[in-house]
Amino acid sequence: MAKHKILTDETGEKIVKALNIIAQNGISYQPMDWQKVRTLIANGVGESAFAIGTQLLEDWTDTADSNKKYTLPWQVNHFEDMTLEDGEVVPGMWLQSHYTLPFGVQFSHQRAFLACPDGLSAGTYNFDFAKAWGNNVKPGINYQFTLTKPVEKGGRLAGCYGAPDTAPSSWKVYSYGKDGITLNETVNVTVGSGGTNLGTIPYDSRSGNLNSTQEMAYGWNRWKTSALRQWLNSSKPKGQWWTQQDKWDICPDQLASKDGFLCGMPDEMLNCLKKVKVVTYANTVNDEGAEDITYDYVTLPSLSQMFIKPQTSGEGDVHTYWKRRSGRTTPCEWWTDYPNMVEYSVANKTSPQSVRLRSAGRVSACYTWLVYASGFVSNYYYASAAYTFAPLVCIA
Repeated sequence: MAKHKILTDETGEKIVKALNIIAQNGISYQPMDWQKVRTLIANGVGESAFAIGTQLLEDWTDTADSNKKYTLPWQVNHFEDMTLEDGEVVPGMWLQSHYTLPFGVQFSHQRAFLACPDGLSAGTYNFDFAKAWGNNVKPGINYQFTLTKPVEKGGRLAGCYGAPDTAPSSWKVYSYGKDGITLNETVNVTVGSGGTNLGTIPYDSRSGNLNSTQEMAYGWNRWKTSALRQWLNSSKPKGQWWTQQDKWDICPDQLASKDGFLCGMPDEMLNCLKKVKVVTYANTVNDEGAEDITYDYVTLPSLSQMFIKPQTSGEGDVHTYWKRRSGRTTPCEWWTDYPNMVEYSVANKTSPQSVRLRSAGRVSACYTWLVYASGFVSNYYYASAAYTFAPLVCIA
């Protein structure tokens, strides 16, 4: 059980009283002293000081785009006891950006279909698919390509991006180095069974060094390993905030152009954030539905936190803000429009956005949950798409 300290000194009581007046009078958009905010939360009086929906103003700077500043209102979403990395349980206040960021980051790049731990010689190779998918992925048809350069040990081959929705005549194979960043060669794909057969690419699981067709075409939906999680929790500059998570990983497109999210946060706010325990369930097709526990400075809301019917329980408590905003007494359903749940861009506050959640579509390797720009709740968005999001942090 968390131990809630009690403010007893006169100064502390005045702070609580003043902030309580702000909250109870519905005055949003209050720039705050983050150290005072943290003190109130640590002493267990946050709910008295801040009404749900209160917005605390802070600037976020796109340090990779001429230091362009955006004013982000951080809305008070929810209060609950949070678990820190060392196991301590403390009072916490969830804050979420009221607007989405001005750009998106891939949840995951399309992933390699073949890992090459021993390298691969230059030459002609072919493969086929285990299962039909969409209009273009069909079993019983072999596809071939010719490498003019060898693949180094630990390198990998990616390609056929968007395969079910893209004509095979436009498919390419991309040869990457062992870092998952260096692109050494791009070659065409044609129908044919020439050269060495690499095997049959499984549909939604993995086999040996072969990855799934789903991850090859549209990326991987596991929050724990995602490029998006790495970006949100990094204070490193462009080119440095991403690290490959396995032998099939490919760097996100934004690695070369964007600094880590934390680079743009002011030190005063950043110093008040804690890494808190976040539970997310992986897909059931190649990750066995694993319970993933991460400790994050910044995360995205899950289905359950957004007051949307979850696929599985345990991804966090319902956030009071979203329950109230929904106007419902029962969670939002899938495949339904909810205008009250629409979010807008900080770059254009009248522009509705399709907003990504962290929850995986559990019966696929590549689908992730989103709330569309119309408020429609769906898991038919691919991990490789760079949709935007509204970050979630915890003062604890």
